Amino acid sequence: MMMQKFLLAAVLTVVSLSSAHAGVSGETTEFTSPGGLTERCVRIEPLQGAHYSKHDRRDERAYCELDVHALALCPKLWSTSPGTIIYDIGKDVSAQEIAAWEAQQCGAGHHARQAARHKPAVFKVSVNDRDTSATYAPSSWVYYHLSRFLHAGVHVPVSVYRSMDAAIHHERVVKPGLQLSGGKRSLRMLNAGWRFLDEVETGRKTGAAAQAALTDGGRQVFGVLIDNDGDRYGPEFNGVRESGWGSGQNYDFQQTAPFLALRDPAPVVEAARNAVHEARKNPRMAKALAADTPVEQVAFWMQDVLEITLLDYVLGQQDRIGNIDYIWRWYWIEDGKLESKRAHGREVPEDLAAFKPVRLRQSAINDNDAGVRRGYADFAQRTHMLEELRHYSPRLYRRFGLLAADLGAKGPIYQWMTASAGLSVKEADTIASRAIEAFTLLRVDCEKGALKLDLEPARLLTAAGPGEPEAVSCAIDAP
Repeated sequence: MMMQKFLLAAVLTVVSLSSAHAGVSGETTEFTSPGGLTERCVRIEPLQGAHYSKHDRRDERAYCELDVHALALCPKLWSTSPGTIIYDIGKDVSAQEIAAWEAQQCGAGHHARQAARHKPAVFKVSVNDRDTSATYAPSSWVYYHLSRFLHAGVHVPVSVYRSMDAAIHHERVVKPGLQLSGGKRSLRMLNAGWRFLDEVETGRKTGAAAQAALTDGGRQVFGVLIDNDGDRYGPEFNGVRESGWGSGQNYDFQQTAPFLALRDPAPVVEAARNAVHEARKNPRMAKALAADTPVEQVAFWMQDVLEITLLDYVLGQQDRIGNIDYIWRWYWIEDGKLESKRAHGREVPEDLAAFKPVRLRQSAINDNDAGVRRGYADFAQRTHMLEELRHYSPRLYRRFGLLAADLGAKGPIYQWMTASAGLSVKEADTIASRAIEAFTLLRVDCEKGALKLDLEPARLLTAAGPGEPEAVSCAIDAP
């Protein structure tokens, strides 16, 4: 029997209902596993006041159309945290054909994708044990939705909730992952993650960490469907990472050109130039960061740093440094508005030539699964990343002020966290407390005149140049 026919029990109409799995709610698509369990994919309720692009909605729909049992599933065999890599190997393939492909290709790790037509998503669950790397699935979807509320320009990937039959996940993914990662010193932490899931899905491990990965009375695992996009930055943005994991590398991150520029009281263009010169005094940085790095790139990086550090501070991210990627894009001004488009190569597309676009790197934070959970180390907070800033985006400042005010009043956004995003009251309260603390830091510096709301990278792309910034009020309701 063909796999696709075998699973026609999947619900073909999308309905809106509340999932009993992790307390999440939204448009829900149901699938029936070969074991007869009802699995759910949930497009979590949109956040009031957030801006979602047509691409966001398209990706959400695409994720919730994935019948994982009609696709090939491989264990992730790199880095430190387990995950399920999903591959589309063709239509109307049988269960036997999928099993044969997995047996032949999954052991190749990254190279499995070369034998597949498409990698539509990755399935990641929560893994938090003594010897494992830290991952918490709800963190990914909270990052996604909050970034859209803040109108962030940094790329934060779309994510949706997904549950899966634990017995099938164990047989097809966890057992091979455990075997293929075993005995390799470089994969010791990854193997610990696979051991954790092996014990959780077979019922040998119980307790809070196990329950954070299970639903449906322990019969299913739940997590996030997501896909990463971009190439990894080197020291030019991730920092030289000479001071070790934890606070050390987070302080190193603050010695990158965009961070140094944010703390320089000189006008933005001058601060950007000064920062490149200062950062390059480190020999490793000098190799990664060109002396003639365009001012426009540094300015856009400054905006990226503001968005990344703000999200990380509020959501308590403990594993950011070294996990920041980039995507090449064309940027231009059209009808007075900043526009951008994915860049494929260095040659300006014919349809954009008249706008004289510039090719810049857009930062991407793809690994957002070590936040939100209480107990994680908030390194943006610990290493004072929001302090002594001298430049800030007026748009980001106001959007964040609205967010902090809502969370402090337990308004619609706070209610979304507990009613739609599935967070506990303690998790939501912690996020609210951090948001209020963070905005207070920014507002006090703004009112003292130490922090100027003058960072608008798009100004550098206008024919007239950046010009003198206008005075901007520190009030969040200013025009």
